[in-house]
Amino acid sequence: MKEKNAIVFGILAGLLVIGYHIGMYALNKEFVIHPAFFYGVYFWYFICMIPAGLRTRSSRGGLLDYKSALRTCFITFLIAAVFYYAIYYTLFNYDPELVVLQKKQFIEGIEWQYEQGYMKDEQYADTKKSYETADFSVNVKSIFLGIPFHIIGGFLVSCLASLLVKR
Repeated sequence: MKEKNAIVFGILAGLLVIGYHIGMYALNKEFVIHPAFFYGVYFWYFICMIPAGLRTRSSRGGLLDYKSALRTCFITFLIAAVFYYAIYYTLFNYDPELVVLQKKQFIEGIEWQYEQGYMKDEQYADTKKSYETADFSVNVKSIFLGIPFHIIGGFLVSCLASLLVKR
């Protein structure tokens, strides 16, 4: 199989992401909705992309062009992202309080922006009202709407990892 390393390390990254979610949830469920937590997931992808790329390079005699490195790293990400969305969906549907906390975080964010002068009165009122009435639940539709943004981030991380493993 051509991309065996990507599959193996994609599964490993996915398991690490699940452990990361469960661990942070167990420590304090508010961590799971923090933006830094979301970006921290990319760390686990990156950590597994590097050995996937290095093993692929080693299996090809020590030479790996950028395109092949990118393919390996990005496949690693795609496989891990399936695990990410599975645990994300499961946690948010297992504990409805996460949805409430996420909504609260968004409202606090716009209140902070308003206090800093980044929003005018009317814009603040409209935005706050729309957030208060918005559905923050995690369902299949919301997952599919978030996937493109997640893929863009994963692709950028894959590009960086590919630069490090190509030779």
